[in-house]
Amino acid sequence: MIRQAGRSARPLAGGSVAALLLLIIGPALACSSVGPPKLYGYSVKNEMPHDPNAFTQGLVYAPRCTGPNGGPPCEDFFYESTGLYGQSDVRLVKAATGRTERRTPLDARWFAEGLARLGNRLYQVTWRGPDGFIYNATDLSRIGAFKTPLTDGWGLATDGQLLVASDGSSTLTWLDPAAGFRAVKRVSVRAGERPVEQLNELEMVDGEIWANIWQTECVARICPETGQVTGWLLLNGLRAAAAKSGAPPGARAPAPDVLNGIAYDAPRRRLFVTGKDWPRLYELTTKQLPDTPANQNLARGCLNYGFYG
Repeated sequence: MIRQAGRSARPLAGGSVAALLLLIIGPALACSSVGPPKLYGYSVKNEMPHDPNAFTQGLVYAPRCTGPNGGPPCEDFFYESTGLYGQSDVRLVKAATGRTERRTPLDARWFAEGLARLGNRLYQVTWRGPDGFIYNATDLSRIGAFKTPLTDGWGLATDGQLLVASDGSSTLTWLDPAAGFRAVKRVSVRAGERPVEQLNELEMVDGEIWANIWQTECVARICPETGQVTGWLLLNGLRAAAAKSGAPPGARAPAPDVLNGIAYDAPRRRLFVTGKDWPRLYELTTKQLPDTPANQNLARGCLNYGFYG
């Protein structure tokens, strides 16, 4: 995968002033005082079946509510982008069963990557190129295509106005769909002074950007204004638990691959994670960990790509 050197945070000429003010003022309130990254652990609140042949590249929470005015009761669903040449698609998945309710495959020449929802549209980027696709969120029909200024697509999220993209480097790029997907801001992600490479799947969580770090069991909590990592969510052991749970009886499936896939139910503050070819999708609760030598040693693995605890 192509990697790019990290770059300092800077707005780009021609960007929307209103969008930039939103980026600067809103998230800054959530992470205005950034010290050394805090460490967070997890506990599993719930686990759900997940397609063990889904090479997860993007995950978006998408409840289906049948009450008055689209309110409760609601069922948990997810939009999911899956990768690999000849197997890539975008799909709607029912959480309780792990069943794919609807899917739109990509042509075999495309390797799907990150996914984000903005309004009633889903945006999906692809690996090793600038190409992306747009879908109607209601029926997953493909309604358009686009190109980004990036040479590679990895993760994708949204702040409600713009798309935020990763490309496997230490850089996050804000894209404006209303302006031809022009880059309006770039931020270099760092833990202290060290660039954090391999930024993969992304999710906006309470004003922060949360990012899977490829080949680790870590999620970086990133201040979108400064690019500083405010915390590490250490998910050590979760991949092993997924592997131990096994695929459904009779299913042919590869061994679980890397952690990849973060979704957030903002109104109920619920966090969901899964991985590539994982037979389980997890709802997690998180808690801050004490700053002990053992926990710091685990955190060092977040910058030691290829680490598993």
